[in-house]
Amino acid sequence: MYHPTLKLTDVLQNCIGPDFFFNIIQIGAGGNGGYLTQRLSKLLYSLSNRNDKFYFNYQIVDGDRVEESNLLRQPFIDQDLHQPKSQILAERYDNAYGIPILYKTDYIESSEDIEKLIYSNRHHFRWNIPVLLGCVDNNATRQIMHETFQNTSSIIYIDSGIDAVDQEGSKESGYSGQVVCGVKLKGKEYLSPVGGVYPNILEDKDSRLPTQACGEQVVYYPQRMQTNEVAAIVMVSYLNTLLHDNEIVSHYTNFNARTMLTKPTYITKEQLSYE
Repeated sequence: MYHPTLKLTDVLQNCIGPDFFFNIIQIGAGGNGGYLTQRLSKLLYSLSNRNDKFYFNYQIVDGDRVEESNLLRQPFIDQDLHQPKSQILAERYDNAYGIPILYKTDYIESSEDIEKLIYSNRHHFRWNIPVLLGCVDNNATRQIMHETFQNTSSIIYIDSGIDAVDQEGSKESGYSGQVVCGVKLKGKEYLSPVGGVYPNILEDKDSRLPTQACGEQVVYYPQRMQTNEVAAIVMVSYLNTLLHDNEIVSHYTNFNARTMLTKPTYITKEQLSYE
């Protein structure tokens, strides 16, 4: 069955120069983010070796350090303990694939923090496309990324979110999740970001940033490794068509890592009005 796709070249057809510069900024280096880095770095290595006109910048941002509780579910080993997650991942896959991966060992606390990363890494001779990757477990940071989306004239924002295991630890819980791809080009929003698809994210007043949470505010929401991995696979599927074909094929995807159900919500013709 045919489904419309959003093609960057159609939206930007009147712009000078056919080449894109993808400024990839990943917020979060834990469960979803760690497995995403594994797959995305391999994809970037493959694309850059096959196409000498593939231009990108990749940076991982997270203030977390590796704790013992992370070793069972996240892609870290004993030697990584107490070191910054973003640094570990960046250096590991930079060395493995010989591609430049930058890192920042601070938490994001405002939209200005992200916007500095967007505008500090720009290519002067190509169409700059910021690609913001949300791999966080709190809505407070998602609200900041939503604000960045609103403030930026051209941006692609792909966010992953997964359900935590319930308090009873039931075997069916903790397997559901979604990946949402928001697209805004030349000031026009084509696909709503995650806060538009799930407005409860923007309405959440109880969520705190990692730097704000302390004492009784710290709540541990256990996640399942399999769910983290499926979230990363779905995210990199969006990134594969974006970076290789310069296309977006669906707006968002819901999945269940237990039943292996994956349900995309495709783009409609109405969303692709390029005028």
